[in-house]
Amino acid sequence: MFTLKHFIITTLSIVFLVSALLVLSACGGGDSAKPSPIVEKTTEQSTDTDQGEEQDPEKEPEKEKEEEPVCETQATLAENHFDTEYSYHNPQASTVKDQLLTSFIVKESAGVAAVNYPVSMVFPLPPGEHFYAGEFHIKNDEGVVIPAQFNVLNRWWAKDRSLRHVQAHFTIDLPVYTTGKPDTGSKRFYLHAGKADAVAKNSVCTVETDEEISISNGLITLNIQKNPLIITTPAGQLTSLFTTEKGIVDKSFNHKDIKIELDELGAQRTVVKISSQTDYMSPTDIKHGWALRLYIHANSHLVKTDFQLQNSALNTVFSAPLYYKSHQLRLDGVGATTTAELKADNLERERITSQGAGYIGSPKVAVFMRDFWQRFPNGLQVNDDGSLDVELYPAWSKQYLNNDFVNGDYYWLDDMKQTYKELLFDFSEQKTDEDITRTSLHFQYPPVAIIPQSYYQKTSVTLELGGYFPLTEPETELARLPQYSDKDFSPLHGAYRFGQDNFGIDLARKLATSGTGGWPYSNRKFFISGNPKDYYFAQNMAKAEINIRPQWLSGYTHDDDFDNVMPTTNPYAGNTWRKFLGHGVATLTRSYIEDSKRVAKPRDDQHAWFYHVEQAYLMSGNKWLKDWYEFMAEFKQAYIQELDPWPDRSNRAEGHSLSVALSSYRVTDNKKLGQLLKNYTSTIHSKYVLAPHNISVGTIKLTNPKAAVFQQGFLVKVFIDLYNEFPDQEVTLNLIHNHVEWNYLYANYSYYRSVVDYQVNTKASGSSLSFVDAAIWYSLYVENPKYADHAIHFVQYGIGGNKPYGSWDKWQGQYEAQLYNYYLQKHNRASD
Repeated sequence: MFTLKHFIITTLSIVFLVSALLVLSACGGGDSAKPSPIVEKTTEQSTDTDQGEEQDPEKEPEKEKEEEPVCETQATLAENHFDTEYSYHNPQASTVKDQLLTSFIVKESAGVAAVNYPVSMVFPLPPGEHFYAGEFHIKNDEGVVIPAQFNVLNRWWAKDRSLRHVQAHFTIDLPVYTTGKPDTGSKRFYLHAGKADAVAKNSVCTVETDEEISISNGLITLNIQKNPLIITTPAGQLTSLFTTEKGIVDKSFNHKDIKIELDELGAQRTVVKISSQTDYMSPTDIKHGWALRLYIHANSHLVKTDFQLQNSALNTVFSAPLYYKSHQLRLDGVGATTTAELKADNLERERITSQGAGYIGSPKVAVFMRDFWQRFPNGLQVNDDGSLDVELYPAWSKQYLNNDFVNGDYYWLDDMKQTYKELLFDFSEQKTDEDITRTSLHFQYPPVAIIPQSYYQKTSVTLELGGYFPLTEPETELARLPQYSDKDFSPLHGAYRFGQDNFGIDLARKLATSGTGGWPYSNRKFFISGNPKDYYFAQNMAKAEINIRPQWLSGYTHDDDFDNVMPTTNPYAGNTWRKFLGHGVATLTRSYIEDSKRVAKPRDDQHAWFYHVEQAYLMSGNKWLKDWYEFMAEFKQAYIQELDPWPDRSNRAEGHSLSVALSSYRVTDNKKLGQLLKNYTSTIHSKYVLAPHNISVGTIKLTNPKAAVFQQGFLVKVFIDLYNEFPDQEVTLNLIHNHVEWNYLYANYSYYRSVVDYQVNTKASGSSLSFVDAAIWYSLYVENPKYADHAIHFVQYGIGGNKPYGSWDKWQGQYEAQLYNYYLQKHNRASD
């Protein structure tokens, strides 16, 4: 396929041989006086009988094969890393205990066979049963243990710290999927509890010293020199070139105070994160922040590479938009002798619906960009000097704002905005057109693992409201890829659905964050349908939330930065989360220049609909979502402690704020935030409780305080989650009781009405849909059907002629009707 192919292959073979010898030398393999870092490791097979809801096929396992050598001198993770709290395996376990937990299916979606492709999945675990991430294994349909790595996603931090969700990484082959034939393009696997390691061929070895990190899997080697930062790949040195507004090339890897972290470590997958914070010097001189992640897999030439550009200065109270001319990543030794390029420079319907990622090849590497056509402008170029450029923000283009390109020759990031793009480098020596096409399709739409609904119901840990999971017959699977319609390519609310700042976001609320009507998003449909298209949709929307909205300050901690930066999620419908000095007071040190303007607004507390972000995280374990939650875990401490000078105390603002804070705690184990949340109802909320019904409207100063049941639904739901998350929550339980009882006796799912009288409302509001599941939860908890009967009557017959908005006939992951349908199923009652 490439020029001078045989010469290149021979040369690369020599290069890889030398690289492998260098890695062995770094591990001690070249010094006979040192113990060998390579040890033989054998596979442990279970001898116990499988137990669980499903049984493996009764097939004899294959004979044990000689295993590949594994790395003995693996680097170590930071002490506060989730995977270091407990050892990988239980050191006190004397025998293998094999228990089948669930089967699962991995589906191919793109219509080409997957070959040795890495897959990651998240699986939940029942509370209190498992503590060691390595005490699991996966078998294929032949009963053979396949190599897999398990990493902690979260635990029951406030209780016994048992495992809650674990992420598994493994590599598989899959047959071709044929659209409209749901039985094609899939394989079944089996998740077991119990130690039964299988060693991956060409497993990942990571060696760290004070000077460098070397990562090798026997096929490729990455070397990261720490100071100065130099990243060396099989296709040369990787650099980041950012061209400023003034036309000056700023090399990202030359910045000061660069942080390097081993994000994940294992024989199956290792992830390195490298980052540098934004530095504000003047309104027209902001040194960009950035973060880079490298993902290396066992037995693979593939290296996933994510790069995040940041404008989130912490060294100033107020900042400005970051303007720039271009940004690109460069590899300087790809072996190219001619020039070629690929451009995504406009809205191209045929390219968007063609399914694949954008890619370009060269003798030493092929590079792929996810959402290349969806998030234009993007570019890929190989040059006759032997370099390759990944044009994340191409010099030949400019900002695409809403539905057109701006007139000025520049890009910009709003203040407090951070956005990343995803790449895949294939460093294999021989790549055919078929190989490259296959990788392009699978990088854009990777294989997806499907866990049965019954296992989600059994574990009851993934969903809100105590994890209750109603079983639903999924819709017939007609296709596994996103299906676009004409309206997706037409102006919608002033914007197209595609472009770098449109793709995946709720266009109607991109700027109109406080628009009236509606209720929070919910992207839980994937848990019901088992269809990869619902997984892709959920991931795209969550990534859009953190990529497009300006609501992120990397490196922020409450203790170190709050007194200086004083960030706030108010005022209502505000332009920024920076310090609020009053309506009309500037929060930017520089106005937007010609033809440019704010791309998106951050959410305010009354519309802080972040539920879909955690839902996507519990499907994928996306590390960028975790990064954002680490910021939110620090940021929301101000609201939880009432340190904001103008906090929004409305029931819905309080509910949404508590919800994102609780999600942040579940994701991060931020201990200070956890303590604040545990005591929140007794130390903060209880100050606003009003007699005689002992419920709150957020203030005690009103002469005739009123509340709307739809707002109380948001609040009571998060109280239920607080009660399920933390021990010793009697105050929280009493508050739940007070709200449910008041609605049952007086409010009757009404809109705004007094909370201090004894009048019975006779007309409900359709907006009160948010309270239905909360009332049913309480009925289940106290084992008293009256609250559930009241809620079901409201849904099926209405009160005063009004039924709740929303969809109730079956639960397909939507915000409403989760417990409504669970209760009907539990009590064998039909829905009208």
